[in-house]
Amino acid sequence: MDTPLADIRIGQVTSQWAESNHLYVSYKTQQDSTNTLAKEEAFEENLLEESLCLYVTDHQTAGRGRGKNTWLDAHHGSALLSSWSFLLGIKPQPTTSCLVGLAVYRACSTTWPFLPWNLKAPNDIYIGDKKVAGILLESLVQGNDVRLIIGLGFNITASPDEVETATSLIESLPQGAPLLGQDYMAFLDRLLFELTDAVSHCDEALSPTDQLSLLTALNQHPLLKEKYTGMEADGSLLIGDKKISWTNL
Repeated sequence: MDTPLADIRIGQVTSQWAESNHLYVSYKTQQDSTNTLAKEEAFEENLLEESLCLYVTDHQTAGRGRGKNTWLDAHHGSALLSSWSFLLGIKPQPTTSCLVGLAVYRACSTTWPFLPWNLKAPNDIYIGDKKVAGILLESLVQGNDVRLIIGLGFNITASPDEVETATSLIESLPQGAPLLGQDYMAFLDRLLFELTDAVSHCDEALSPTDQLSLLTALNQHPLLKEKYTGMEADGSLLIGDKKISWTNL
């Protein structure tokens, strides 16, 4: 595509942001999957001093989603294809998925509050009725060390033509509101803060604030058939008298 956006490489831009924030970052123009590499290097001796390792690329040849799902990006450099590998001294509980989803939602809605962000349990971020981002969580244990790997794919400048239910940030911005570099950097700053805070509480029950925040984000999803009426501290969702486990969604 012969447009100014065609020259942007989101992975490269994200890598430069990470370096400026003195984070360990592995950037490749193309690879199979950032989560796969993050898992391979989870307990490399030279990385055990790194509380966070960030893996980014401009194109994945074998991007993965939840279960057997795959992740498609529109073209090289159009999406944030990333894995955030946190070294923990605690064992993540099932509430981790809730907390991470809320963290990404908060980072998005804080940076671009005029867009109709919402959360579709268990791992998708939507703008209106279109999916814009997906989250894949994986954890590995070695002795007392735990690596929690948060895979995040986020369509920034384009979305795949073959996926009618997908959108991108650029496609969703109102006329006259361009994607500014400073806004994207502010998003990454906020995302780092929110993810770090989420993983620091990933062995705890959800607080009342988290429960209400998640309910709000979930009930804003326009394709939801029934509104959730409540949420419990373990992440279970309620619809009337029916209880639904977050992990079963």
